[in-house]
Amino acid sequence: NIPMIWYKTMFDAPDGDDPVALDLSSMGKGQSWVNGESIGRYWPAYHSPKTGCSSTCDYRGTYSSSKCATNCGQPSQRWYHVPRAWLKPKGNLLVMFEEIGGEPTSISVATTSVAIVCAQVSESHLPPVDTWAARLGQTKVAQPEMRLECPSGHTISSIKFSSFGNPRGTCGNFTRGECHAVRSTDVLTKVSSHLPHSRHPFTASFLLLFASPFSLLL
Repeated sequence: NIPMIWYKTMFDAPDGDDPVALDLSSMGKGQSWVNGESIGRYWPAYHSPKTGCSSTCDYRGTYSSSKCATNCGQPSQRWYHVPRAWLKPKGNLLVMFEEIGGEPTSISVATTSVAIVCAQVSESHLPPVDTWAARLGQTKVAQPEMRLECPSGHTISSIKFSSFGNPRGTCGNFTRGECHAVRSTDVLTKVSSHLPHSRHPFTASFLLLFASPFSLLL
């Protein structure tokens, strides 16, 4: 019979432009708001099963809900994004509605910075959703794309691994397969280094320059 409790506190926005997140791992279950804007429901008291995770991951083959399972025994979610547009430099109001108990004094505000991004695209992938709209008399067929985008103030510094062929492995641990285009990394590095902005879509038509119907893994 734990009573439902309202909490509130004030906090200042972190310096810089990196994305902001709240660490709610010390809370139980409830809802939260920042400056009147809902950041959603939270339930870190609910943990995933302790078993079923694997040290390796390969999505190929028959689908299974347990395939590539991670974070066994961990909360359903820990970090909750707070858009910078909702924040003021000083005096931001955080309101929590806690349903089953928790420790609000352990909530922390943090910034996140993505150092490595992995992605895969192939000719069998669907095109981006924003290209699905039907247009009268349209003859050009939308191609699959891989879109690389950095937050404001950040740039793509290097491409650590790329393979147009049949690469294997997981993010941070990729290896080349028996089929590989040797110029994969050189071509992508050259393109990304000449971009006027931090965003660029790599399309299937661009990838066809490698003359292979396999996938690009980045």
